[in-house]
Amino acid sequence: MAINDSICAVGDCINPAYCKGYCHKHYTRLHRHGSTSKRSRKLGRICSIEGCDRAHCAHGYCTMHYERMRRHGSPDRGGTFHGEPLAFLTEKVLSHTGPDCLPWPYNRHDAGYGMLWVDGKPTRVSRIVCERKNGPEPFPGAQAAHFCGNATCVNPSHLRWATKSENELDKVKHGTHHRGERHHNRSLTEEDVRRIRKLCQTMLHREVASMFGIHRMTVGKIARRKRWAWLED
Repeated sequence: MAINDSICAVGDCINPAYCKGYCHKHYTRLHRHGSTSKRSRKLGRICSIEGCDRAHCAHGYCTMHYERMRRHGSPDRGGTFHGEPLAFLTEKVLSHTGPDCLPWPYNRHDAGYGMLWVDGKPTRVSRIVCERKNGPEPFPGAQAAHFCGNATCVNPSHLRWATKSENELDKVKHGTHHRGERHHNRSLTEEDVRRIRKLCQTMLHREVASMFGIHRMTVGKIARRKRWAWLED
């Protein structure tokens, strides 16, 4: 029996020929997809979305638009083109002069702050805009505070540099703080705290702690106003 010593006709492939001059792998691709290229099932076709030149994947769309269509019901939803957030910042935000809030429409922090990748790390858009509007931070630890109290807003006229304390006072003023009963880990109410302070005048801290199911050190901090210091009796 003769030994087949020919190799595959595709480029640098050194696998032995299997059929019609191709190895088993390339022959299978040719038979299934009409080409020996790995991903050429729809060779020559591009996405049907105007302005998109990505290769066709399924149902007239490239992979990105097809996934958006499958997940969100529209090829225009659920994604952002590369460079689009930066273009919005430079063309829309920095030149904005209106009095109303300008919400950041792209990626946001869990707390609502707009985020943008700068020098390989996520940065709050409010800080970028505040620096462009008001210059570099005037002191270490300066925060970009919102006059409007809207964390999603990036209107340059709504931002200023402030200390952490000033920013926290703004949150109280705007009703966006997360202290006291609004904190997700709170175990006491304002009324509980007022009662604890009164009880500490006549009872031991460990006795008060047992009544409310908290640690005696927590009771001590409440009594000395190291916790809930802002709450008046």
